[in-house]
Amino acid sequence: MTASTESAPNEYARAVAAYLEDRADADAEIRAADTAYRDESAKLAAAVEAARTSRDEANRSSVAAAALVAETDKAVAILWRALGDFVGHRRTGPTPSAGVPDPEPDTERVRTRLERSGRLLALARQGELPIEAPRHTEVTAAAIGAATGALAVAVALGVLRADGSAVRQAFAALTLFLGIAAGPIALGVWLSWQYRVRPRPGQTLACVGAAVFAVCALAGFFMRGL
Repeated sequence: MTASTESAPNEYARAVAAYLEDRADADAEIRAADTAYRDESAKLAAAVEAARTSRDEANRSSVAAAALVAETDKAVAILWRALGDFVGHRRTGPTPSAGVPDPEPDTERVRTRLERSGRLLALARQGELPIEAPRHTEVTAAAIGAATGALAVAVALGVLRADGSAVRQAFAALTLFLGIAAGPIALGVWLSWQYRVRPRPGQTLACVGAAVFAVCALAGFFMRGL
């Protein structure tokens, strides 16, 4: 009777200890599950936020790309019409369709190309392109200068033969100077029409030099008796 009475408290104490141990293990598992849940929820929220950010960036990129396409199409259509006005619409034909899309479009590069095309077209309208005319144009420039000089001498000779008054002599002298000055002007018109460039210094010097030589030589030969 005494042994049974003493063993009952021991059994109760062991049962309480086992319960407390199981409860501690359960609490630890609950805390671990709660921590894992919170970690997974945070990761999921971060993934959702990253997905939303990517979606917003994709939407902005899509809007920017659409705006760039519309801007490019409009600019190209304007440039193409301007080119047709310059060289003739029969040569240019209708506005070309879009080519193969650039896999990595660069907004600044596209706009730079459009601006450069516009500047080149504006230079072409003014008769100047950033290119060099062929080498033989210097010989042509000299021929143009000689021709304008010879024409000036012919006009001056006609003026002096009609009347030798002081007024006509002054007009004949002015005609010679104008013939020299007309050489570079005619050269510029020819280069602009033929090559869309303006005269370079070498071409201008060749033209003026030939005009001066032609005026001096022909005037000295044909007008010495007047």
